Amino acid sequence: MNHPLNRLVECVVLGAGGHSLSVIDAILGGDRLRPVAIVDQREETWGTFVLGVPGIGNDEQLVRLRQRGVTSFVNGIGSSRSTALRKRLFLGAQSSGFSSESVIHPSSIVSTSAHCGVGAQLMARSVVGPNARLAENVLVNTGAIVEHDCRIGAHTHLASGVVLAGGVTVGQDVHVGAGAIVIQGICIGERAVIAAGAVVVHDVAADEVVMGVPAKKSRSVAA
Repeated sequence: MNHPLNRLVECVVLGAGGHSLSVIDAILGGDRLRPVAIVDQREETWGTFVLGVPGIGNDEQLVRLRQRGVTSFVNGIGSSRSTALRKRLFLGAQSSGFSSESVIHPSSIVSTSAHCGVGAQLMARSVVGPNARLAENVLVNTGAIVEHDCRIGAHTHLASGVVLAGGVTVGQDVHVGAGAIVIQGICIGERAVIAAGAVVVHDVAADEVVMGVPAKKSRSVAA
């Protein structure tokens, strides 16, 4: 979405947890968005502030924000295993008529031939290489590297320090834990979970949880 260069776009941040701090920090380092409020279901976050941005209440406040002319949102939810909540909030805000804004930290490096979908988030010192394709609501967290020709499905979270070598395909709703490494050409199925520090040298099926060096199946997501 293109915005006038002389006007910051007001947005609401969904969620007041740890990831919201990183997201707001990235926004404040840029020159495109202005976070005006945070909504969160937890009462203890109401009336608090994250880097000066107020927590104003739960999702019911979205109606009031729209009446004020705020029609954009940023996803402030990360994931530690399941990306379901992050996905649900993203789709829910869209269905309520809000537009998702991408967040690209000023220190991130993005190839001019890469494509980042709606609502993608590239955090500090992340790298997205040539011809990489990121679908909507993908989170590439601090210091993560997505090499050339990778394909990342919607709502997937690549946690801090993840390295995807060239040509890796990751399905939607996948969580790749901090510091995990995936060698070139590997395919990871939908809803899979890659444990922190794992080294993935074989394809991972949908709904599998893998861990270790080299990574091996531990269980299924539903187990």
